[in-house]
Amino acid sequence: MNRKEFLFSLSASVLAAICPGLLLKPEEKSLIIRPPGAIEETLFSQFCVRCGQCLKVCSANCLKPVKIIKSIRNWATPEIIPRQSGCIRCQSCSKVCPTGAIREVKNEEIKIGTAQINTQQCLVWTHQKECLVCLEFCPVQAIHKDQQDRPVVNSGLCVGCGLCEQNCPVTTQEAAIRVSVSGEKRYHIKENRYY
Repeated sequence: MNRKEFLFSLSASVLAAICPGLLLKPEEKSLIIRPPGAIEETLFSQFCVRCGQCLKVCSANCLKPVKIIKSIRNWATPEIIPRQSGCIRCQSCSKVCPTGAIREVKNEEIKIGTAQINTQQCLVWTHQKECLVCLEFCPVQAIHKDQQDRPVVNSGLCVGCGLCEQNCPVTTQEAAIRVSVSGEKRYHIKENRYY
């Protein structure tokens, strides 16, 4: 933890002591990309005990702890940052989770997020360069070429693993293809199923 994170953590602790209801309020829409089999976001931070077991067994090294600067409520829970490393869907994290915050799912039910191409940044879309790295790295063939040989994502097939984002050759901090979590399936405890 660096100095900035420490000071933020200390401030958050003091604020939580003064206004305990602050941490209980639901956040609006979480943008955190969770591992495969993560339960519904509204309950995830309550179930996750931040033991770090999932982070240790991740063979792709794609799971990172959420920084306190990003979210007080979700601090130290696991997230995937696809630009750094995509998920290979090994589900090792679900096998070691002691609380059921991450549950093992069938391969066909895995839906971490959905990739979207930023056509303003994509080398093929904007500069007509020959680059189909995202298509090559997609393990589920969710990316195909349109009639003008530009990459297009089939959102129904995309599992949101982030391997396309990780390997995108665009040199800016943000890749030309990015994974988001809007409207993705999560395990709902009351229903005992994914939807």
